[in-house]
Amino acid sequence: MSDTAKTRRDQPPQRILVALFSVLLLSQSRVQAEDSSDIHAMSLEQLLSVVVSTASGVEETLADSPAAIVVINEADFAQRGYNSLMDILADLPGFDTVESGSSDPVTYYQRGYRTPFSTRTLFMINGVVDNNTWSQLGLITRQYPISNIQKVEVLYGPASVHYGPNAFLGIINVITKNADDFSAGQHQLKVRGELGSWSSKGMELSARGNLKELRYSLSARAFKSDEEDLSDRWGFLSNELYSDPDIWGPTLGLSYDGVAYGRYHDPTDNWGVLADISYGEWKAGLILWEATEGYGATYAADRGQTNNGWSRDSQQVYLQNNWAVSSRIQLESFALYRDSRVWGGWTEAAPDWREGQLDYAFVSDTQWSSDGNVYEFKQDLEFDVNPEFKLISGWRYKNSDVSKAYDIPGYWGAYSSTTPSDDPGPHGYGAAIFHSTDPTYDFSGEPRSTSPSDNRQTYTDKGVYVGSIFDRGPWRLNVGFRYDNNSLWGRSSSPRVSGIYRMNDNKTILKLVYGEGFQEPPAQQLYGGWSGRNENPNLSPEEGHNLEFILMHQGGNWLHEVSLYSAWYDNVIRESALNDASREIVGLEYRGRFEYPNFIPKSAAISGTFFYSWTEPKSDRRYDHDVGEWVDDDITLGDIAPHKINASINLPVGERWNLNLKGNFLYRANLYSRNVLVPQGIGLASRVMFDLTVGHTWGAIRLYLKVENILDKDALGPGLRTANAGNDFSQRSLGYNNSLTPLPGRSYWLSAEYTF
Repeated sequence: MSDTAKTRRDQPPQRILVALFSVLLLSQSRVQAEDSSDIHAMSLEQLLSVVVSTASGVEETLADSPAAIVVINEADFAQRGYNSLMDILADLPGFDTVESGSSDPVTYYQRGYRTPFSTRTLFMINGVVDNNTWSQLGLITRQYPISNIQKVEVLYGPASVHYGPNAFLGIINVITKNADDFSAGQHQLKVRGELGSWSSKGMELSARGNLKELRYSLSARAFKSDEEDLSDRWGFLSNELYSDPDIWGPTLGLSYDGVAYGRYHDPTDNWGVLADISYGEWKAGLILWEATEGYGATYAADRGQTNNGWSRDSQQVYLQNNWAVSSRIQLESFALYRDSRVWGGWTEAAPDWREGQLDYAFVSDTQWSSDGNVYEFKQDLEFDVNPEFKLISGWRYKNSDVSKAYDIPGYWGAYSSTTPSDDPGPHGYGAAIFHSTDPTYDFSGEPRSTSPSDNRQTYTDKGVYVGSIFDRGPWRLNVGFRYDNNSLWGRSSSPRVSGIYRMNDNKTILKLVYGEGFQEPPAQQLYGGWSGRNENPNLSPEEGHNLEFILMHQGGNWLHEVSLYSAWYDNVIRESALNDASREIVGLEYRGRFEYPNFIPKSAAISGTFFYSWTEPKSDRRYDHDVGEWVDDDITLGDIAPHKINASINLPVGERWNLNLKGNFLYRANLYSRNVLVPQGIGLASRVMFDLTVGHTWGAIRLYLKVENILDKDALGPGLRTANAGNDFSQRSLGYNNSLTPLPGRSYWLSAEYTF
C-alpha cells in the first residue's frame, strides 16, 4: 500500500501554523512584554489564597475549595522545564503513569484505579471537556500549546454534581491566559521553540491583546519526533521480529510516511490551536488539534508493526455569555459543537493456528475509523442570596451522535462502509487478510471519514443540579445534588457535601468531603468491538463514592496538606466489557510546599515540593490463569505503586539563573491480575527517576536545558491493557500486549522562549 493510501484527514498543520505565525507577527502594532525575570513561585501565604474554579464551578480560594486540588502554575512550568502537558503527569501525587511511546504516549491512573485506557479522569481546557466523544479517552500528549497556560488545576475525587457524568476519579483543567486585564491597544506576543533527543522539534506561538473593546487570546503548537528506539530494551520489541519474513511476509514491502516496515520506528506528529475572542460579556472559543502517533512499546513485534500512524483529533467551537443580571445574580450560558475522530493504520500478524503453520501468520494492513459529534447547551446560575449564602444551579442538554463499531474494511469480517464485510479475500477471512507465505499484498481498502447511518448511535443527556454554599465565621458548608437522564442507560443521581473549618487566622483548614460520581460506558466498549475485543451494548454506568478528610496548615517555611480518603466503586467495567467487579481504594496523600532563604546573595528564595502517596487498591475479581477466566477473589489490584514520592527543589542563582532538580520514586508493586507474568511471581521493581533543568533569563529571552532521567536508568513499567505477551523470547508471544513496558532512557531538551 502506498503512503498516500493511508486514511488521514488533510494535513494542514505545518502550513497553517507557519501562516498563522506570520500573520500574527505582522499584525502586532503595540506589544508589551511581561516581566521575564519573575519566574519564581508565589509565597506560601499567597498559595492558600490562589483562586480556583474547578471544584464548584465558581471562583473560590484554594483554602475554601471543597476538594483536594493541586495547582501547577506558570512558575512551575518554567522552573521544571516542562515542554508539554504530558510532562506534568508523572509529577502529580496520586498518579501512576506509564510512558510507552505508543498511540497513547502516556497512560495515567488516578488514585489507584487501573483501567485499559485513561478515560476516568475528565480533561478540560478552560472548563470545556476535551475527552474523546467515542472512547472518552483523555489524550494528553504534545498537541496542546503551553506557552499561554496560566495554570493547571488538578482535582481529586468525583465531581459529578457540577460536571455530570465522567468526572469520575477527578479533573485536569487547563486554564489559559486572557487579555481581560490589558488596556486598550496593549498586546503580547511570545514565541517558543524546542529541540530534543530522537530528532524531536517543536514550535509554539502565543498572542493576546486588547483591541479597544475586543480582546483575544491565541496559541498554537507543532511538534514532531522519531521517539526513542526501544528495540533493544525488551525482547518482544526486537528488530529481528519486526523483520522476520515468516511472520510478516509480503507486508515487509509496505511503508508508512516513507519508512519501510521491518524495524522499530515510532513517529509522532502533533499540532494544536487554542483560541478565544471576547466582546463585552460574550466569548467565542476554538479548540483544534490533531495527534498522530506510532505504536511504541504497547504491542509485541510479532503481532503489530510499531511504524504506522494512529490519529485522534478534536474540533470544538463554543459560545459563552456571562451576564451580571444584578450585583448578586450571575448567569452563564454556554453552547458548543464538537467533532472528533479516531483513525489510522494497523499492520498485524495474527499467528496461524493451523497444524504445522505456527511459524507463520495471517497478515493484514488495514485502515480503521470511528467518529462522533456533540451538541451541548448549558445554563448556570450563581445567586448571592446574602453575604453568607450562595445558591448555585444549572441545567445541561447534550446530544451525541457517534460511531458504533470501528469501520475496518477487509478485517476479519468487521464492519466496513466501503468493502463488503462478506468478501472472503484470498484465505476466506476477509479481503485484507493475507498469509505470510503469499508473494504479494495488494489490498488497500479505505473507510469513510464519517460512519454511515447504519453504524451510528444517537443519544441524549439531560441533567440538572442545585447546590449551596453557606459561609459564616470559621465554617463553610457546601451541599449539592445532581440528576441526569440518559436516553440509553436511564437515570443517575449524584450528591456532594462538604464541611470546611478554618482556624488560626485561616492558616489551618479542616475539610470533610463526601462525593459520588458516575462514568458512562463509552461507545468504544458498547459497540466498538471486533474479533479481538468484546463489546457489550448492555453495559451500565460505573458508580463511584469517595469520603475524604483534608488537613491544610501553613506554618513557618512549609505549607502542609494531608488527604486521607476511602473510595468504593460498583459496576466496574474492565477490558472484557462487563460490569462484573467492585473495587475499594484507601489512600493517604501528603502535599508539601516549602520556601527557605537563599544562601546565594541577590537570589530569590529556595523553594520546592514534597509529595507522598500511599495507595491500597482492592478488587473483588482475580484472573485465574489456569482456567482462563475471572473468578471471585479479594486481591490487590496491581500495576499501582503502594508508595510514591514526587519531590523537587528549586535553586535561583542570582537574578538570571535557576536550577531545578526533581525526582519520582515508585515502590515495588504487584502486576495486574491478568498479566501472564503473575503466575511466575514477577512484579514491578522499585524505581526512581531524576530530571534536571537549568534555566537562564536574559531580558525577554528565556533558555532552558533539561535532562530527563539523568542517571539513564533502564527501568521497566507495567504492561498495558491485557499485558498478555509474556517474557519467553525464544518463541512467539502469547498475546498482543507487552507484559512489561521499557520506560524512557536519558534524553536532552533545549528550549528557547522570547516575549515581545
